[in-house]
Amino acid sequence: MNQTGPLKRSFDGDEGFAFVVCRICGDHRRVISGRHLSKHDTDRETYMDEYDLSPDEMIAKDFRIIQSSRRGYYPNGKSEWVAAVKKVYEKDGNVFAGHLQDNYAHLYEQGVWIFGDWDRALRAAGFDPEKMRERIVWDKEKIIAIIRAMHKKHLPLYAAYVMDNHTPSCSQPRCAKSYT
Repeated sequence: MNQTGPLKRSFDGDEGFAFVVCRICGDHRRVISGRHLSKHDTDRETYMDEYDLSPDEMIAKDFRIIQSSRRGYYPNGKSEWVAAVKKVYEKDGNVFAGHLQDNYAHLYEQGVWIFGDWDRALRAAGFDPEKMRERIVWDKEKIIAIIRAMHKKHLPLYAAYVMDNHTPSCSQPRCAKSYT
């Protein structure tokens, strides 16, 4: 095969296609997949930790371009992804997971791929995951804290009053903070 550089190699006639190199066996691949790593008796997370790699370093950038036929797709790295998500936030005013899945699916998928999960992706972009949720998950302690705070302020605690007067403020994760 024609070798054009340390990370360049010909593959099926695609001259100059960039590959990633397996750090264990030295094999040139388009993707260092879990299936390939299973041959070395390791998994993706262990491999990335051992060689201090991010998920975007496990797939060739040129391959990400070839794989996507979506309009507006760009194979972002970490800093590029952060800038793209901040731009979406400035334009649309939110980066809820559902909003991105509906309107910018490639950004949502890349965020999860690059950072491991959506919360880590949001933190990397400087957002608080709790505040960037369309829905909140209430736990028992949070509900009790809000009820106690409302009781201290001598606010009515019956359901109709709370729904009519406090639902908009309680629909956001910062609700607990507004009463304490």
